Amino acid sequence: MPNTTEPGLLHLLYLYFIPYWLFRDVSQGDHMLREQNYRFNRQQRKYLPGYLIKWAILCALLLASHHLAKGLAEVVPDWYEVFRAWALFSGISFSVGFALMANIVVLWGYLTFMH
Repeated sequence: MPNTTEPGLLHLLYLYFIPYWLFRDVSQGDHMLREQNYRFNRQQRKYLPGYLIKWAILCALLLASHHLAKGLAEVVPDWYEVFRAWALFSGISFSVGFALMANIVVLWGYLTFMH
């Protein structure tokens, strides 16, 4: 088996959907390092709207999937439990995605308007 340093699929998905790896911790180090990290984070805020758009599209798809599964659960009674589980998974995933979108908006607003 060849030894590669390429990241796996889950790691790539994490980098594509979760923006927190772009930022540095401003609570560690002396005052100069914290100020430097804060300036770095303010420069990185330009990437947050792209992550917000990704999550908005994903949340729209999850919400549509939720409504589709609820509709199919009523139409196909033999598969009721399967479609209800699908609707439950889609609904919970939508809620988590919406919370992450709110977090991204707050982070962008803080880094943009707070000095």
